[in-house]
Amino acid sequence: MSNIVAYNIKKLQIESHDQVTQTVIQDFSRTILYKKDSVFLISIDDTLHRMTLKKINEYKAEWVRGNIYPEIIAVSISAYQNKFFLDTTIDVSVQTRFIPSRCIERNGKIFIWYDKYYTLTNNAIKILDKYHRLRRGGPNDAEDYHFIIDDSLQAADYYFCRSNLYVYKRAITNKAIGYYEPPNITCEPK
Repeated sequence: MSNIVAYNIKKLQIESHDQVTQTVIQDFSRTILYKKDSVFLISIDDTLHRMTLKKINEYKAEWVRGNIYPEIIAVSISAYQNKFFLDTTIDVSVQTRFIPSRCIERNGKIFIWYDKYYTLTNNAIKILDKYHRLRRGGPNDAEDYHFIIDDSLQAADYYFCRSNLYVYKRAITNKAIGYYEPPNITCEPK
């Protein structure tokens, strides 16, 4: 693949992720889930994969990727209660893998997400601080960090047609994307 083609694919991916994120925030702001909290985490799956349970033996099974929906971009948004661990002994920009690098603040609420094309900035740190979503420390403090997962927490999952990002469906559920049958959505091929 040439550098020009790779660049254009990356550019299209960034633009489509930015567009779906804006649409999700706008639509989510009209749901009951929006009224229940002030910090929301957005997760983007560039290509939807349906997970299936594969039997390994009589007593053991594991989740594996099943059907692939290359025409669907899946996005989930839910309340986020945990704090991110900020290692104060290293530069902020190298912590992008562990702390979301993107955030939008609207009406006293923030929407945060990981974006591999953006580095974590001091401005993002300030916003996360404002909403009390950071815990600081050194490398030895990371071992004491506890992460809580609430399986009863509902999320809004969005399914976008890659060929037309104005076509999408929303599902409110407490199941993770890929672990339930996605809503029927008709996408025109590119």
